[in-house]
Amino acid sequence: KNLVDVLQPPRRKGIDPVHTFIALLLMQAHEHRATELNIGVALAPDSTVTEKVEGTWQHVSAFPSDFRSQIVAELGRMAALPEGPFPKEGSFCVRIESKQLKWKLRMASLAGECVLMPIVE
Repeated sequence: KNLVDVLQPPRRKGIDPVHTFIALLLMQAHEHRATELNIGVALAPDSTVTEKVEGTWQHVSAFPSDFRSQIVAELGRMAALPEGPFPKEGSFCVRIESKQLKWKLRMASLAGECVLMPIVE
């Protein structure tokens, strides 16, 4: 290392709003003991998120439809959804604080509903 490397503070990764939003949704659903989390269809100007708690659907959030495409793409990547036609299904794990949360993802289409369900072991 040279002196410049030693004197410069380490560079921090930027905060990814998509990852942050997904982590918050999953953490909140876990805390509420939701059995299902639904990202609604792509409608202009907003898309909605609802969760099912004790058999009752509750509104969680609304966000711009253009942000939805980024969220859906990232969820698909996280669940390692296969290439090819829809519908698709996969699962993934997310570490939030000291907890590891496992989720199953079902997607009817890119513009259709995304359904997330916790995997309880």
